[in-house]
Amino acid sequence: MPAHLAPTAADEAAVRAIPLRMADAWNRGDADAFAAPFTENADFVAFEGTHLEGRAAIAAFHTRIFAEEVRGTRLEAEAKFVRFLGPEMAVLHATARVALAGQDRPSPSRDSMQLFVARKLGTEWRVEAVMNARRLSLDRQLFLDALDALPPAGRKQVEDLVAALTRPAASPARPRP
Repeated sequence: MPAHLAPTAADEAAVRAIPLRMADAWNRGDADAFAAPFTENADFVAFEGTHLEGRAAIAAFHTRIFAEEVRGTRLEAEAKFVRFLGPEMAVLHATARVALAGQDRPSPSRDSMQLFVARKLGTEWRVEAVMNARRLSLDRQLFLDALDALPPAGRKQVEDLVAALTRPAASPARPRP
């Protein structure tokens, strides 16, 4: 690529800043700011496979989950690398970690890998597409495969055991005076 068309350090910094801006918006529960880096017709595939088409749909989806499922969570993001495909197109690989409400540290089961496609529109870098996928170790995948292979009664036993193990311990009885 000719030097006059090559992306600059400022271009790379702007692309790397995108997931950090989104994490800041997540932590404020601001769905419009979360969706702001996206183009009008962007595609966003959420961790569980939901395909959102367009900035308005991305904002609406996040408005709902910020009020419900992920309320009070904290997101940490990191840009891993940027690869420019041309002077106005880049691929960004990022990671995200989520701390559930009330937790001090991110929950490993919520770690995600993200692949962004960004395009320079005028002087601004905007997101055309994001694929957000849970990061899953091979050991965890093998465990989930084994869990899925259990008959329904066996899965129910495992679910009941996990629920019992994660339930807060009963408060000790207070001695009576």
